[in-house]
Amino acid sequence: MAVLSLALLLVGFVLTSADKAGEVDKEDKLRIRLKEYGLVTPFSTDSHGHYLSHLLSATHKQRVKREVFSAAEAEQKLFFNISAFGKEFHLRLRPNNRLVAPGAMVEWHDEIHDFGNASDAYGANQTKAGGGAERILHRELLKTDCTFIGDITDVPGASVAINNCDGLAGMIRTDSDEYFIEPLERGTQELEDQGRVHVVYRRSALLQAPSSDISEDYQIK
Repeated sequence: MAVLSLALLLVGFVLTSADKAGEVDKEDKLRIRLKEYGLVTPFSTDSHGHYLSHLLSATHKQRVKREVFSAAEAEQKLFFNISAFGKEFHLRLRPNNRLVAPGAMVEWHDEIHDFGNASDAYGANQTKAGGGAERILHRELLKTDCTFIGDITDVPGASVAINNCDGLAGMIRTDSDEYFIEPLERGTQELEDQGRVHVVYRRSALLQAPSSDISEDYQIK
């Protein structure tokens, strides 16, 4: 089944494209990949943390601006609220198109059982990841016009790196822990106004550690 990995921005999505198509129960897949996780519905807020809407993705940005901020303010700040693991995170974000390196790629991988040559009959590259073989099905450039960095209200020392091209995907780091967030189902931006479920999990909850320290790829300082 196909696995979407975002090597330079995210620790690696824990859901698969098969989940998106409804072929596998999403929570079953989460339980395989994670020791603990939370399902949350983030929402956008004003600068004081008051609810505005469930619109999250950059495709809705102009609608959110007209409803809430002056043009100058809207270009500078986004605010989202996330409740997970008994904590309330009020994210304060500003644009940063240098969050990911130029030329960073998104890769779709297909898990395979046998590892052989560097390419298969379809011409797709193969690699080993976490002791298993994977085939790279597709690559595309990672967008940088919907990447943000910031902090958390009333949490000194916290830092945030978020991509909102398709829901909220990224990292929340506090003095005591490191969290990752991603949409439970991708490609559903047009349905966000009803609330969009996301997965939040701690780095320590990953049952298979990433091959490198992915958090170092976040340029959040």
